[in-house]
Amino acid sequence: MPAETAADAPALTIAKFDKALHDRSAFSCGFGPIDNFLKSSLSDQIKNGMVAAWIATAGDDPAVLGFYTLGAMAIRADLGPKKWQSAGVPDIPVIYIRAVAVREDMQGKGLGTALVVDAMRRCLGIADQMGAAAIVLDVLKDEHFERRWNFYEELGFQPLDDPENKQRVFIPMANVRATLG
Repeated sequence: MPAETAADAPALTIAKFDKALHDRSAFSCGFGPIDNFLKSSLSDQIKNGMVAAWIATAGDDPAVLGFYTLGAMAIRADLGPKKWQSAGVPDIPVIYIRAVAVREDMQGKGLGTALVVDAMRRCLGIADQMGAAAIVLDVLKDEHFERRWNFYEELGFQPLDDPENKQRVFIPMANVRATLG
């Protein structure tokens, strides 16, 4: 039997999370706390206004292939670029990517990049509506930390230099706009 080609593969869809449409039961990204978050906490966090989530599926299959979540956050101005510090405000509004995860069997196939680029595009629209200087996320610290760090660095994220959270990275919204338009 021939291998499935890209032309044969079902179309990828990234859509806002719908508990009735997205099957989370078999999802595993290989990091237990994120798997648990998706299966046990996500619905409550959405209901309580803490995050919004987008889910990747293929074709008519409701199985979750990957997801990301967005929320609001403020960063101390003294942690960011000089223009943040010169803004004369103590905190800078940013959009926080709480989680990005890809099912283990889909890792290394470009889905993570597709999810982050989709999140960046969505963040541009949000920033146009309410103002946000950057996108911020925390790189998960485990045995795959270096691989994740390099992944985000290749997408343009840079260290925030937060002494309380060395894994926190950001990308200025101006850079996202310049790249994605």
